[in-house]
Amino acid sequence: MKLLVINGSPRGNRSNTYKLTKAFLSGMKENADAAGEAFELVEIQVNQLKIHPCLGCFSCWNQTPGNCCIHDDMEEVIQKLLWADITIWSFPLYYFTVPGGLKNLIDRQLPMQLPFMTENEKQTGNGSHPPRYDMTGKKTVVISTCGFYTAEGNYDGIYSLFDHTCGRDGYTTIFCGQGELFRIPDLSQRTDQYLGIVRKAGMEYFSGRILPETVAELSQLLYPRETFEAWADLSWGIDRQSGEKESDALTFTRQMAVLYRKESYPGRDQVLEMYYTDIDECYQIVMGKEGSRVVTDGSMTATTRIETPLSV
Repeated sequence: MKLLVINGSPRGNRSNTYKLTKAFLSGMKENADAAGEAFELVEIQVNQLKIHPCLGCFSCWNQTPGNCCIHDDMEEVIQKLLWADITIWSFPLYYFTVPGGLKNLIDRQLPMQLPFMTENEKQTGNGSHPPRYDMTGKKTVVISTCGFYTAEGNYDGIYSLFDHTCGRDGYTTIFCGQGELFRIPDLSQRTDQYLGIVRKAGMEYFSGRILPETVAELSQLLYPRETFEAWADLSWGIDRQSGEKESDALTFTRQMAVLYRKESYPGRDQVLEMYYTDIDECYQIVMGKEGSRVVTDGSMTATTRIETPLSV
């Protein structure tokens, strides 16, 4: 089995989506090893390649068939696409489609097509171009994260792109909302749980297909919408009313407050006082029956006080 991973994130190996891709590959490799099947993996980091935009000159169709007039790293990418049995496209959602560098790579696949008009009933649209090479049996997986609370309803541009190029139902997807949470160590208990499901999906994909119950698990939210959106808004460190930068300690305290679970309310309000010793700032989190709020003037009587440097 020959696998090609195309990592289209501008962050390269620091990509949140790439963490999901590695988990998926881990599951595939585990089952490949158990089956005694060879597992060859090649990875392409798009942010490290020199790929110019397509010129739209069509010389790869009528002047030098199959060969682009631009000589850059795309020549090697095409060879790897032809080599792979399975291609995994890994990228974050940028403006409801793929990042710019990856779009250049996708556009530059034109030499892999023949210019003649054809109709492919499995594909979206009214017209297509036949492949220059035999692509029979090749498979495609698309893995992506986005910054919204859910992936649902935000990937229509991606579905359209791959429906045109791979055909409807001609590829497998793993789309995950709340993608930025995968970079936060303090939330690893939840994100690692999700990565375990992605790993299971990889094992199942190797065996034939991702099972419906696993697909359902993958579609579950990491955190409830209201928790995630409040946390995401606070992560910018900007006061919602004034638009000005606020204290890092205050932002951190507000983020802690968001994670309070009101279902754990013990019957009376609790006040957690955070004193940041290295910057001499103090804030209080009031945790009540209906939720939590942050008090900045120290007017509440603390139930618990924590003294710590902000860096800790």
